[in-house]
Amino acid sequence: MRVIMVDDSAADRKLYRTLLEKDSVGMVEFMDAANGARGLELCRDQAPDCVLLDYKLPDMTGLEFLARLVGEPPAEIPTSAVVMLTGLASEGVAVKALRGGAQDYLSKDAITAEGLRMAIDKATQKVGLLRDLRDERDRLARSLAEKDVLLQEVHHRVKNNMQVIVSLLRLQAKAFPDERLALVLHDTQNRIEFMAQIHEQLYQAGDLGIVDLARHAALIARRLLQTYGFEESRVRLRMEMEPLVLAVGQAIPAGLILNELVSNALKHAFTDGRTGSIRILGYRRGGCISLEVRDDGMGLQAPLDLLQPKSLGLRIVHILTRQLKGSFDSVCGPAPKETIFRITFPAIDAG
Repeated sequence: MRVIMVDDSAADRKLYRTLLEKDSVGMVEFMDAANGARGLELCRDQAPDCVLLDYKLPDMTGLEFLARLVGEPPAEIPTSAVVMLTGLASEGVAVKALRGGAQDYLSKDAITAEGLRMAIDKATQKVGLLRDLRDERDRLARSLAEKDVLLQEVHHRVKNNMQVIVSLLRLQAKAFPDERLALVLHDTQNRIEFMAQIHEQLYQAGDLGIVDLARHAALIARRLLQTYGFEESRVRLRMEMEPLVLAVGQAIPAGLILNELVSNALKHAFTDGRTGSIRILGYRRGGCISLEVRDDGMGLQAPLDLLQPKSLGLRIVHILTRQLKGSFDSVCGPAPKETIFRITFPAIDAG
């Protein structure tokens, strides 16, 4: 072990050398300096394991020496352990030394060989533990970074595979003369495209566990307008969503629900050349999230049984709403012919 003592007292330097070399022949390499400037130079050249530092030096205080040695504020991991030495039995000095970057504190008037060795051992062990913690933290950071890269690659591959499935469904739909069957394939294609879109955001975003549902709702609605051949002049889209950052486990079913409800409005509310608008609302209130799809098309011709719906789209909405532990209802809006589909589910912290 390499120890440097910085002290202007030749007698003290000799005493401490004797105390350290006693019963530890060859195990301690002791060097000393009579002032702060020489001590700093020696520390830079020799990189000691421990510095024994007098509180009062002829050219600077021990605290000033400490600040130059460890930096201000003190470095996260000191290069050397520091034990402050003083003849002043002051707790205030000890506190200042420890805050300044020292690992321990000893009073000169009560020094013993055993106490000195224990102080040096404790100080060097503290520095060693800090280095071990830093190394472990860095290792964990590297491991997490590698896992993030792997997860991004997984989401990227899933998205690509889903796009291949979508392309196959598109080709298959064109091959069927039956328009009803082709429409079913188009609906399935839309559902898969939405999930591919979620995976695309996940591998592009910095956080692999959360999704901005408001952003996706707009993408979903615009894509569906194009899929069903509606011009903006015929069906106007109005987005009224607050920022809704959800965990993936909630974002995917909630997005699929919006996909089904907007598809349902486009297929049934604006037949026979009807014009109008679709409003998509999303907001968080009282620990719950509500999503609404409103249209002013032809209106509901008869009450719907949402507990046992007949259409596949509404059955999917019912199943996904249960998955979210939420509620699903449909009402006639205040405006003429306005139909409102609303789901409400408890919000889970995306973090």
